[in-house]
Amino acid sequence: MSVLENGNLAALLTPAHHALRARARDFFTDARLAGWRESANGPLTGRAWRELGEAGYLGVSLPTEFGGAGLGVLGSLVLGEAVSRLGDVGLPLGMHVQNEVACQWLVDADPALRAEFLPRLLDGRLVACQADTDPSADEPTTAVRDGDDLVINGAKLFVINGAVAGLCFTRVLLDGSPAIVAVDKDRPGLRVAEVYDKLGTRSADSARLEFTDVRVPATRIVSSGGVGRHLRWNRVMTLLRFLIAADAALVHRRLLDRITRYAGERALGGRPLAAWPVNSHALARFRADLELAEAGVARACARLDSGSWPVPEVAALKWFCVERACALAAACCDLEGGAGYMWGNPSLRDLAQLRGLRMAGGSQTTMLTITNHSFAARAEWDTAGVAR
Repeated sequence: MSVLENGNLAALLTPAHHALRARARDFFTDARLAGWRESANGPLTGRAWRELGEAGYLGVSLPTEFGGAGLGVLGSLVLGEAVSRLGDVGLPLGMHVQNEVACQWLVDADPALRAEFLPRLLDGRLVACQADTDPSADEPTTAVRDGDDLVINGAKLFVINGAVAGLCFTRVLLDGSPAIVAVDKDRPGLRVAEVYDKLGTRSADSARLEFTDVRVPATRIVSSGGVGRHLRWNRVMTLLRFLIAADAALVHRRLLDRITRYAGERALGGRPLAAWPVNSHALARFRADLELAEAGVARACARLDSGSWPVPEVAALKWFCVERACALAAACCDLEGGAGYMWGNPSLRDLAQLRGLRMAGGSQTTMLTITNHSFAARAEWDTAGVAR
């Protein structure tokens, strides 16, 4: 049983979705993942992205008129289920940035910009990153107009795909307002200052990028100013957060299946661990959490594919799925005793993966802030009788 067997989603799966599911299950293997890395637990190399593109696993959700497979958000969910079997959430996380962030920015961009970059993203010749996080609020990355160019200065931290990427979708302050600018990695003045040694999600590198008088044509502005930019930003980030929530739910199911077997077989005091009330109650709660998580993923997927953009609902879903999966992973480590704190233990590795998802797409605190603010505003509107 998986989230794709949920009645709400199963009815939406087309023959093309089923074909993708079967093909991806055979494609994503431990041996293939090992061949995509230069070292045992290192990040993906350029070869990985080219093979993903050649096999048709980039742009699965994009409409066919833009070179995608036309399978929508549900297609990305199908793909994520297959990739999750590898046990390294970094791989789907890096793919989400490529597919649901970079490609989505270009779908809505100027046609000339789209024609220059999108085909290379879809065939894997070009990898993209989203550079958001400034060192602090007092140190924003800025862009200043100079004739037909922009001159960019600043730094971005914890950039997923930052080291391997050839194209950076960089958030800057331009004319006093936020903007997204597509910056070629080979521009003079742009350098990878550090590749972080991460606890989990290691298939996707995370890097610090520094911009020193980096010049790009002003035509590289992907989105800027006003309500339109904010709406596009929300759409891109909502897609990313939804898929992170789904990734966490997939890890949750893997953890729960494993610990249920273990606790049923491991005896303590003459009876299985799972039979002790404190453990049976905890496992029952984690089973309920999984049902809620998968139901939430199914509902959100259907809404997103229908063209709705439930920003606070997806933020809340991301918070819930990641938070409860983290709690389960920690409980698994405890139930497994000393073995749960040996680095080769699957539960401990999953806990490391999930810790990475706590920050990806916005921290858990950010998710709660978005949710609380949005729902409070809705309550005020309803009280005041404001139509929405």
